[in-house]
Amino acid sequence: MVRVDLSAKKNINFLTKGKVKLLRLAVVDRKGKPHLSAVWYLWKDGHFYITTSEDRLKVRAVKENSNVALIVDTDVIPYKGVIVEGRATLTKKDIKEITMAIVKKYVPAKFVKSEFEDLMRYPRVLIKIKPKKSIDIMSFKVLK
Repeated sequence: MVRVDLSAKKNINFLTKGKVKLLRLAVVDRKGKPHLSAVWYLWKDGHFYITTSEDRLKVRAVKENSNVALIVDTDVIPYKGVIVEGRATLTKKDIKEITMAIVKKYVPAKFVKSEFEDLMRYPRVLIKIKPKKSIDIMSFKVLK
């Protein structure tokens, strides 16, 4: 595996442009039980942001163990992606702005307002992930 500089232009473009991708977040609770979820995300200022309801298992797990792993990848050949290990924090700073940016990324324009309002009806929190280690998933060549 090859280490990846997430501040490099090609990697920023991968995380922010083109066909939208899901982030798969792995957390572990205090008993060591893993939990994996596919989520919408925003890459901004060197951090991954996830908006979620405060009552989610991933939030409880981050409170107990801030070490997380994630993958953002494509699901078509040639596969591309990054695997990241990092530290997560919970914050409400800029929650409306970041949640709106995430909704705009994933929802057709005519539904953005209603989706945002629906999400904000419930107490929300941002999971902010600072990458510590990033590697390329590497793609394989298809044999002809």
